[in-house]
Amino acid sequence: MLRKPKIDIISVLEENDAFIDGHFELPSGLHIQSYIDTQAVMQYPSIAAKIGAALADLFKENTDAVFSPTPENSNIAQEVARVKNARALFATSENGTMQLKGSVKINPGEKILIVDNVTMTCRKVREAVSLIKMFKAIPIGIAVIVDRSVTGAVGTVPLRSLLSYPLDTFEPENCPMCKAGTKLTKR
Repeated sequence: MLRKPKIDIISVLEENDAFIDGHFELPSGLHIQSYIDTQAVMQYPSIAAKIGAALADLFKENTDAVFSPTPENSNIAQEVARVKNARALFATSENGTMQLKGSVKINPGEKILIVDNVTMTCRKVREAVSLIKMFKAIPIGIAVIVDRSVTGAVGTVPLRSLLSYPLDTFEPENCPMCKAGTKLTKR
Protein backbone atom coordinates (compact mmCIF):
# COMPACT_ATOMS: atom_id res chain seq x y z
CA MET A 1 0.00 0.00 0.00
CA LEU A 2 1.32 3.45 -0.92
CA ARG A 3 1.83 5.93 1.88
CA LYS A 4 1.00 9.59 1.52
CA PRO A 5 4.17 11.61 0.75
CA LYS A 6 5.82 13.16 3.81
CA ILE A 7 5.93 16.58 2.21
CA ASP A 8 3.24 19.15 1.54
CA ILE A 9 4.40 19.78 -2.01
CA ILE A 10 1.76 22.43 -2.75
CA SER A 11 2.92 24.53 0.22
CA VAL A 12 6.58 24.06 -0.71
CA LEU A 13 5.91 25.15 -4.30
CA GLU A 14 3.78 28.13 -3.17
CA GLU A 15 6.32 29.28 -0.55
CA ASN A 16 9.04 29.33 -3.22
CA ASP A 17 6.97 31.13 -5.89
CA ALA A 18 7.02 28.13 -8.21
CA PHE A 19 3.49 28.74 -9.55
CA ILE A 20 3.67 31.29 -12.35
CA ASP A 21 0.66 32.61 -14.25
CA GLY A 22 1.03 33.98 -17.75
CA HIS A 23 1.11 32.75 -21.32
CA PHE A 24 3.70 30.06 -21.99
CA GLU A 25 4.73 27.95 -24.95
CA LEU A 26 5.77 24.36 -24.27
CA PRO A 27 8.50 22.61 -26.28
CA SER A 28 5.64 20.78 -28.03
CA GLY A 29 4.35 24.13 -29.35
CA LEU A 30 1.21 23.99 -27.19
CA HIS A 31 0.29 26.98 -25.05
CA ILE A 32 -0.57 26.98 -21.33
CA GLN A 33 -1.71 29.61 -18.85
CA SER A 34 0.19 28.45 -15.75
CA TYR A 35 3.72 27.17 -15.31
CA ILE A 36 5.26 25.31 -12.38
CA ASP A 37 8.96 26.06 -11.96
CA THR A 38 10.25 23.20 -9.80
CA GLN A 39 13.80 24.56 -10.08
CA ALA A 40 12.62 27.28 -7.69
CA VAL A 41 12.56 24.63 -4.95
CA MET A 42 15.22 22.19 -6.16
CA GLN A 43 17.90 24.87 -5.73
CA TYR A 44 17.68 24.35 -1.96
CA PRO A 45 19.45 21.09 -0.96
CA SER A 46 17.36 20.55 2.19
CA ILE A 47 14.11 20.83 0.21
CA ALA A 48 15.52 18.75 -2.67
CA ALA A 49 16.39 15.99 -0.17
CA LYS A 50 12.81 15.95 1.17
CA ILE A 51 11.34 15.88 -2.34
CA GLY A 52 13.75 13.08 -3.30
CA ALA A 53 12.70 11.04 -0.26
CA ALA A 54 9.02 11.57 -1.06
CA LEU A 55 9.55 10.52 -4.70
CA ALA A 56 11.51 7.44 -3.60
CA ASP A 57 8.65 6.53 -1.28
CA LEU A 58 6.23 6.35 -4.23
CA PHE A 59 7.89 3.09 -5.40
CA LYS A 60 8.89 0.46 -2.84
CA GLU A 61 10.48 -1.90 -5.40
CA ASN A 62 14.21 -2.55 -5.28
CA THR A 63 15.93 -0.20 -7.68
CA ASP A 64 19.34 -0.57 -9.32
CA ALA A 65 19.39 2.90 -10.88
CA VAL A 66 17.38 6.11 -10.93
CA PHE A 67 17.17 7.75 -14.34
CA SER A 68 16.48 11.36 -15.30
CA PRO A 69 15.53 12.04 -18.93
CA THR A 70 17.49 15.34 -18.87
CA PRO A 71 20.65 16.73 -17.25
CA GLU A 72 18.53 19.58 -15.82
CA ASN A 73 16.81 17.10 -13.53
CA SER A 74 19.89 15.12 -12.55
CA ASN A 75 19.64 16.61 -9.04
CA ILE A 76 16.26 14.90 -8.64
CA ALA A 77 17.80 11.59 -9.75
CA GLN A 78 20.66 12.09 -7.27
CA GLU A 79 18.31 12.69 -4.35
CA VAL A 80 16.05 9.72 -5.14
CA ALA A 81 19.07 7.47 -5.78
CA ARG A 82 20.53 8.44 -2.39
CA VAL A 83 17.38 7.18 -0.65
CA LYS A 84 17.12 4.07 -2.85
CA ASN A 85 20.85 3.28 -2.45
CA ALA A 86 21.06 3.12 -6.24
CA ARG A 87 23.06 4.69 -9.05
CA ALA A 88 21.88 8.01 -10.50
CA LEU A 89 21.84 8.32 -14.29
CA PHE A 90 20.74 11.00 -16.71
CA ALA A 91 20.35 11.25 -20.44
CA THR A 92 21.33 13.98 -22.83
CA SER A 93 19.75 14.95 -26.09
CA GLU A 94 21.71 14.98 -29.30
CA ASN A 95 19.98 15.89 -32.56
CA GLY A 96 16.66 15.57 -30.73
CA THR A 97 17.36 12.01 -29.59
CA MET A 98 17.70 10.93 -25.95
CA GLN A 99 20.92 9.06 -25.31
CA LEU A 100 23.51 8.09 -22.73
CA LYS A 101 26.94 9.70 -22.84
CA GLY A 102 30.39 8.71 -21.73
CA SER A 103 30.66 6.09 -19.04
CA VAL A 104 26.93 6.14 -18.20
CA LYS A 105 25.64 2.61 -18.78
CA ILE A 106 22.37 0.74 -18.37
CA ASN A 107 22.85 -2.99 -17.93
CA PRO A 108 20.43 -5.70 -19.08
CA GLY A 109 18.03 -6.75 -16.34
CA GLU A 110 18.58 -3.68 -14.18
CA LYS A 111 15.51 -2.26 -12.47
CA ILE A 112 15.30 1.43 -13.32
CA LEU A 113 13.10 4.10 -11.73
CA ILE A 114 12.55 7.13 -13.99
CA VAL A 115 12.23 10.51 -12.26
CA ASP A 116 11.24 13.88 -13.68
CA ASN A 117 10.18 17.24 -12.36
CA VAL A 118 6.97 17.91 -14.34
CA THR A 119 5.30 15.85 -17.01
CA MET A 120 2.74 17.40 -19.31
CA THR A 121 2.65 15.39 -22.51
CA CYS A 122 4.63 12.39 -21.12
CA ARG A 123 6.87 12.65 -24.22
CA LYS A 124 10.16 12.69 -22.25
CA VAL A 125 9.22 9.84 -19.95
CA ARG A 126 7.91 7.73 -22.86
CA GLU A 127 11.25 8.26 -24.62
CA ALA A 128 13.05 7.31 -21.39
CA VAL A 129 11.03 4.08 -21.13
CA SER A 130 11.98 3.23 -24.73
CA LEU A 131 15.67 3.94 -24.10
CA ILE A 132 15.72 1.78 -20.97
CA LYS A 133 13.98 -1.08 -22.76
CA MET A 134 16.45 -0.76 -25.66
CA PHE A 135 19.18 -1.76 -23.17
CA LYS A 136 16.98 -4.68 -22.03
CA ALA A 137 16.58 -3.15 -18.58
CA ILE A 138 13.28 -2.97 -16.69
CA PRO A 139 11.54 0.37 -16.12
CA ILE A 140 9.76 -0.21 -12.78
CA GLY A 141 8.00 3.15 -12.66
CA ILE A 142 7.98 6.87 -13.26
CA ALA A 143 8.04 9.24 -10.28
CA VAL A 144 7.38 12.93 -10.95
CA ILE A 145 7.03 15.93 -8.72
CA VAL A 146 4.04 17.28 -10.67
CA ASP A 147 1.89 15.35 -13.15
CA ARG A 148 0.16 17.89 -15.38
CA SER A 149 -0.80 15.34 -18.02
CA VAL A 150 -4.38 14.56 -18.85
CA THR A 151 -3.80 10.82 -19.27
CA GLY A 152 -1.07 10.18 -16.69
CA ALA A 153 -0.30 6.90 -18.47
CA VAL A 154 2.87 5.64 -20.09
CA GLY A 155 1.95 2.22 -21.44
CA THR A 156 2.24 -0.41 -18.73
CA VAL A 157 4.82 1.54 -16.69
CA PRO A 158 3.10 3.12 -13.67
CA LEU A 159 3.38 6.90 -13.26
CA ARG A 160 3.01 8.33 -9.75
CA SER A 161 3.39 11.91 -8.62
CA LEU A 162 3.56 14.07 -5.52
CA LEU A 163 0.98 16.37 -7.11
CA SER A 164 -1.54 15.77 -9.87
CA TYR A 165 -2.34 19.09 -11.49
CA PRO A 166 -3.83 18.60 -14.98
CA LEU A 167 -3.86 21.61 -17.23
CA ASP A 168 -5.58 22.92 -20.26
CA THR A 169 -3.32 23.13 -23.29
CA PHE A 170 -4.12 25.07 -26.41
CA GLU A 171 -3.02 24.86 -30.02
CA PRO A 172 -1.68 28.32 -30.95
CA GLU A 173 -4.57 28.95 -33.37
CA ASN A 174 -7.14 28.23 -30.60
CA CYS A 175 -5.30 29.85 -27.69
CA PRO A 176 -7.47 32.33 -25.74
CA MET A 177 -4.37 34.15 -24.48
CA CYS A 178 -3.15 34.66 -28.07
CA LYS A 179 -6.59 35.93 -29.05
CA ALA A 180 -6.50 38.36 -26.11
CA GLY A 181 -3.06 39.62 -27.25
CA THR A 182 -1.22 38.38 -24.16
CA LYS A 183 2.54 38.32 -24.75
CA LEU A 184 4.01 34.82 -25.07
CA THR A 185 6.83 33.71 -22.75
CA LYS A 186 9.03 30.74 -23.70
CA ARG A 187 10.27 28.72 -20.71
